[in-house]
Order: sequence, then structure tokens, then C-alpha cells
Amino acid sequence: MKYKIKKGSHFANFTWNRLFPFVSNKISGIVHFSDSCLVKEEVAGWNKLTGISSIKIHENSARLVWRSDGNKIKISGYVYYNGVRNEMFITSLKTENYYKYSIEYKYRSWIITINNKSIIMAGNMGFWKFRCFCYFGGRSVAPEDMYIEL
Repeated sequence: MKYKIKKGSHFANFTWNRLFPFVSNKISGIVHFSDSCLVKEEVAGWNKLTGISSIKIHENSARLVWRSDGNKIKISGYVYYNGVRNEMFITSLKTENYYKYSIEYKYRSWIITINNKSIIMAGNMGFWKFRCFCYFGGRSVAPEDMYIEL
């Protein structure tokens, strides 16, 4: 699925897959960042790529997140564990390439992997699960149209 985050927006374009329930403890796939994601100016915070969340996203969830340093895409993972957010850097990626990723919850831990590099973080997951989709910023909006394929 190709997502477009429009200049001045947080959310990517609507896709029908957002309406389907999510029951798994794992998501996996391939990600492709276009050159449009290489932002030259400093943007505060992390942009969300994908993740798994309980009903309260800022209580118990795990996310694969990204931001540009102007030359590459920096990738981290972060976990909300009982309301406390922890993050960990994973790797840097080039744009216009395809990379495998996964997020999995097992044994009270989140395993977040991209491009064969993994981190493991303690966490919790409730019964109800939701898949998280592309989102730019938190404080900032997309400085230009950006394209991400998941």
C-alpha cells in the first residue's frame, strides 16, 4: 500500500485497510521511503511508520518510527509500557530501497526489526489490538508531500 502524507498534514491518505480488525501479535512487511522523505530542515520528534497498540495508544503500544537527517532515514522503535515511553535507535536507511520490517509481541516483550537489525523492549499488550498507520510528527506537520510504501 502506498501512502501519501500531504504537505501541512499529519495523517496519510485514508485506505480501506484501516477499517479491518486486527487480531495478531505480529505485523511484518516491506517498507520503501521515497526521496521526498529526506527533509533538509530539522523536524522535532519521530514520525510514525507502523505499530501495534492497545485501546489506549499512549498506555501500551509499540511503534516503528523514523525521521530524516537530510541524507538518510533514521529508524528507531519506541514502546509505551504502562504509560511510560521508551525509545531505542535501530539503524539508518537509504531512500529508494526496500527493507523488511516486523513488530512482534511475545513473552511480555516487543521485538522490533528492520533490515535484519532488531531491538527488544519490555512491554505490555491488552486483549484489544489496533494496527497503527503512517503519521507525520506529533508537533510538526509534513513540510512537503511524502510517499511511503508499506
